[in-house]
Amino acid sequence: MGVITAMKSRSPLKHFLKRDEAHTVKIFCSLWIILALPPALPLQAEDIPSLLKEGDRLWEQRMDKESFNASLLLYKKALQLDPENYEVNWRISRSYFWLGDQLGESEGEGHKSLGEEGMQYGKAAIQQNPAGVEGHYYYAITLGQYGLGISIVKALIQGLGSEYEEHLKMVLKLDRGHDHGGALRAMGRYYYKLPWPKRDLKKSIEYLKEAVCIAPWNCRGHVYLAESYLKSGEKDPARAELMTAIRAEGNPEIEVDQQRWKETARMTLKKEFPEKK
Repeated sequence: MGVITAMKSRSPLKHFLKRDEAHTVKIFCSLWIILALPPALPLQAEDIPSLLKEGDRLWEQRMDKESFNASLLLYKKALQLDPENYEVNWRISRSYFWLGDQLGESEGEGHKSLGEEGMQYGKAAIQQNPAGVEGHYYYAITLGQYGLGISIVKALIQGLGSEYEEHLKMVLKLDRGHDHGGALRAMGRYYYKLPWPKRDLKKSIEYLKEAVCIAPWNCRGHVYLAESYLKSGEKDPARAELMTAIRAEGNPEIEVDQQRWKETARMTLKKEFPEKK
């Protein structure tokens, strides 16, 4: 797969923009005009660190749609300056994962297109730095998005399951705690999502328990672990994990969408334990 350059007319940003289309498109167009105008002194490859620094600052505010869009535009401007830059490519792959992760699981076409976009940047990052943990990580989780979009069964038939495992295991070898246990959460969820007879709830729980030890403030990790416990018939630990997710102070500077996972925990608790408060 080749590296994608700049904005394409079929950009999957539409999946994110449609939530507040009129306002966000206005900001998006303004930023596009700014970045497209030729500056008095053309940007050079030496300007990439400053573009990334500002992109990263905006990325930290990604729950705000305008900040997210501005961040991605800066990353893509940096890509125009150096299409083979490792730091740029993995950041763009991460951005496409974020977009897909905000979709509901039933939005298959969105997961497919966003995952496919993200995979290309992740693949490019791996080619540029085979020992880089970020490239393997974001390639794997955007591959997971793509698999969710085409259906897990089709993904397994195409051999994507083994590829997903290969790259996540490389992440665990390079840095087991990367992204606050992100690869452990991804592996745990993978073994939960696999269809019978490939599903392995024991492995799922083992990975997720390790993940919550690394990042006990991560609400998603507790919700995932609770759901694996529920599927394995272990009600008491499942309830405990849900209560932990609900009561945890969390770390909103890192897990910026933690309220989403707290709400998921509340809904699951109400559904699975209606008689208990």
